[in-house]
Amino acid sequence: MEGAVDVVAEAQLRSEAARRIFEESEGSWAWMGEYWALVGEGWGWRQAVYMLWASQPRQGRWPKTQEALATEVLGLGSDRRIREWRANNPAMDVRVAKLAASALSKARAEVYEALIHAASNPDPRAHSDRRLALEMMGDYVPRQRVDVGAVAPEDMGDLSEAELAALAQDPSQRVSESASQPREKMRDLRRMSGAGVSGDG
Repeated sequence: MEGAVDVVAEAQLRSEAARRIFEESEGSWAWMGEYWALVGEGWGWRQAVYMLWASQPRQGRWPKTQEALATEVLGLGSDRRIREWRANNPAMDVRVAKLAASALSKARAEVYEALIHAASNPDPRAHSDRRLALEMMGDYVPRQRVDVGAVAPEDMGDLSEAELAALAQDPSQRVSESASQPREKMRDLRRMSGAGVSGDG
């Protein structure tokens, strides 16, 4: 029993030592404000560091690997503990995604500035930037052809001559509002053609 207590006490000492080193090197990490916020939310210090590290772009991360983060910064023997956190707490990956999106939101002004610069360039290669800018402003709405499901020929076998004539006169009625609801469309067509027949008679 005493050996187990020693292992736990040693792990706690190692964690505290790694935490002290990390927090004292505050100037080395650009995201210390977010670190303190995560700790304030109740995340463990190691989990907070991992989530902030994971939310950074891969090419700019230091350390480069999760294993190196675990052993060089978090004071763990390997990254096995990080894998366990993620497996046991899906909220961790959700929080990482929110942190990454937050970084993008903070750069919103710069993104818009870059879009304005690129979209106002008369070079033909900037066409997609102009199109995106015009779509965002509502000045350009791309036309899209939507075929949500034509009335199937086998469904037309149930139609009367008047219904078929109505379909022939109004081609827009050939497309059902939903591919999964052709029977409802057929009923609508019957009502429409029935009204036309009674009005003609």
